Amino acid sequence: MVRFPKVFLGLFVAVGLTIVSCNGQVPTDVVEDPTVTLEEEPTPSPDKLTTNNEPADVDEPKVDAQPDGPVADKDMVSVSIYVMDDSCSNFTAESVKVPADQAITEAVGEVLDRHDFEAFKLSGYRVNVEDSKAIVDLRLAEDSQRQFLSLSSCEQQGLFGGLEETLLQNSDWQVNQVEFTNRGKEIVL
Repeated sequence: MVRFPKVFLGLFVAVGLTIVSCNGQVPTDVVEDPTVTLEEEPTPSPDKLTTNNEPADVDEPKVDAQPDGPVADKDMVSVSIYVMDDSCSNFTAESVKVPADQAITEAVGEVLDRHDFEAFKLSGYRVNVEDSKAIVDLRLAEDSQRQFLSLSSCEQQGLFGGLEETLLQNSDWQVNQVEFTNRGKEIVL
């Protein structure tokens, strides 16, 4: 008879406990492939039905099936965002999909995502459109080593010009004027 060292016994116990503790739960930080379809949950047997809005089985995880392709895109719209080319002379349009109910805000976020300047950090932004005027409130992070004025002319043009072009060129939004603020104070360059 071959004897396994105690280390292997501990390993087998650890693996077994890990498998048992998973209990079939799906991690919440995993993005599922929308092309994979999940089977519907079978109808619970009468002995698992409850009354008075009590949960049937608290132990069982609930996994919502994600809708397939076209249904998932139902609330998404394509918009054009504008980013500066490598020569810093022209804007190029890129088509991106954003949620329809937050199209302007998400499009601004897409433009901001394209700009990663060294030692320049934003902590957030807000967009408010009123009477065909868009106010983009860029919030400079308190620990940002660079300010708006310390950006090069190409960086300023890429950031502010790209945001302005994006807001003005998407005609559905009916924006005719764009103003930039930092925590409510006008940004003067």
